[in-house]
Amino acid sequence: MAVGYVPGNAARLACGVAVAAGFLALALLARRSPTMHSYWEIPLAFFGMALFVLADRYVPGFLANRVLPSPPVPGNPLASTIPGTVVVELVELLLTVLAVVVVVWISRSSLASIYVHRGRFGRAYVIGIVGFVAFYVLTFSALSHSRFMPVHGGFDLGRYLSLTPALLAAVAANGFLEELMFRGLLMSRLNIAFGPYPATFIQAAIFASWHVGVTYTSAAVVFIVLVTFPLGLLCGYLTRSSGSIIPSSLFHAGADLPIYLAFLSYIS
Repeated sequence: MAVGYVPGNAARLACGVAVAAGFLALALLARRSPTMHSYWEIPLAFFGMALFVLADRYVPGFLANRVLPSPPVPGNPLASTIPGTVVVELVELLLTVLAVVVVVWISRSSLASIYVHRGRFGRAYVIGIVGFVAFYVLTFSALSHSRFMPVHGGFDLGRYLSLTPALLAAVAANGFLEELMFRGLLMSRLNIAFGPYPATFIQAAIFASWHVGVTYTSAAVVFIVLVTFPLGLLCGYLTRSSGSIIPSSLFHAGADLPIYLAFLSYIS
């Protein structure tokens, strides 16, 4: 993520490629080492994340600016139209899936090993479903009027319902891609070396750091410490409890509703 602050497009691209290649080289070297073999899939997971970040830095922007065209605008960093916002988010999901598939192929592991299956229906599924519905209701009744996550213009029920299809598509894509990356890919690999509880804590801390520099709230530090980090812990618990990223993806999508409502409010 820090590569994004490197000045100059060529230097930024070179650094991004170097970081991804470095993680892959470290993973392959660790796989050959008798003392480091049990840890080799951790840098491999970071390689997958770096691969996604590298692609995500260029592909969605090119798509929004040159293909749609629907360039980002103040208030919406994704696109300037509702269809463009949804398309960009779906493309980011596709990039995540491709990066994870590469990692799974290199490690010769299964999708079930990164919690991509139905898992056990139980408490985690109930929390995920109830949480999503609760966030949908609260986003309109309370969070849509919050200064913490401000929206553009007034909101009545009709406007909220008209934005709902695009809103649900965007949050579902983002919720699933981040759960696939952090709880599926990263936490499963950290668990091999550190065990369940340290792995859950570490991935939540990395997930929180992923959001450093967000611009959709004026209280970024509060958002990271009091929202993002606890969300990472809870989603880690839901994934472990169910053996699947589906419940955590539902809850995560619900938590993203006020963010994407704010994005869509600037282009509708």
